[in-house]
Amino acid sequence: MKNIAIFFLFFPLYLFAQNNTSLPKIESITGDTISGKYNDILINYDNLNRVRSIVNRNCFLPKTVSNLSGQILLDTMQLQHFEYNGNQLQPFLRIVNNYEYDRIEYDNSNGNTEDLEYKAGRAELKLEWRDSVFHYYIYQNNQRVRDSLIYHSSACCGEGKIELTEKEVRIEQNSTSVEKRFIDKLIDKKYEEQYSKDSIIYANNIRNVLSYIQYYSFHYSVTSVFSKFDNAVNPFHYLNIASCLKEGKISFDEIDLNNLSNDFNLDDAVFQWYYLNENNPVVYEIKRGKMDPPYNDKMLLSYTYNDYKLPVSCNVQITRNFSNGEFAGKYQKKFTFRYKGL
Repeated sequence: MKNIAIFFLFFPLYLFAQNNTSLPKIESITGDTISGKYNDILINYDNLNRVRSIVNRNCFLPKTVSNLSGQILLDTMQLQHFEYNGNQLQPFLRIVNNYEYDRIEYDNSNGNTEDLEYKAGRAELKLEWRDSVFHYYIYQNNQRVRDSLIYHSSACCGEGKIELTEKEVRIEQNSTSVEKRFIDKLIDKKYEEQYSKDSIIYANNIRNVLSYIQYYSFHYSVTSVFSKFDNAVNPFHYLNIASCLKEGKISFDEIDLNNLSNDFNLDDAVFQWYYLNENNPVVYEIKRGKMDPPYNDKMLLSYTYNDYKLPVSCNVQITRNFSNGEFAGKYQKKFTFRYKGL
């Protein structure tokens, strides 16, 4: 009789484990607050529980160093919007809008520039549209093989003018690897040589990711090696977009950290959760190429979970070493996960 009672106690969790489409949907992931500033990523759904938008924000608390005003400032830095045909689960279009601060003020009296963020705080800055990329997804046999890109930018042109460029992403994948090649420009109806490539090796979880960029004489490479995962559920793996965007990820770029050692200024921290992983990374290392900054980062991640084996918090310890093995610094970052209906 006691065994029967225990069975019924855990039976609901068993059902969720068997049918992960019933798992609560991830709504946001938020970094901890440092000097009055934090970053978050919001995920919005339609009535079919398909991802409608993903929003990356910078958030500034009132009456702090970064925000001298009396109100909280919420700045959208990137907005991804997905479009679908009918009730299909795979999107046919993703629109990525990027925004940036108008940080630099030009002084006509002496020809100098000054960075307003350091002078007066975030409240003095103006947030402006930078560019938009329209990803039209091309499928064959229900598998994404190519993205046709239309790129709109305000960066290179005069006021009121917009640059329009065609680009392309080509996808090659099998049961153990995904390769995404980015083709830069359309010249005389022929695509120029690729200038970037992402290669992913995986089983149930990613083993390593090689990101390589080459543009004229400049080249840059980063290898992420994943050596350990937990046995819990990666909430991003069960998004409807995960099956077609296998190289896709939730990414925090260049966010503030807690410096635990005061040895080295870590100014380019990147945290990524790939859709492809079934579980959550616990140990991974970021290695950089010979022409890149001469250091490597080792990430140790620990989580707390809810009853569905979904992470609700994550503590990241980052150790940075120079390429010769010399210690450069130690840092910490924390994240909070929130779910629909919980």
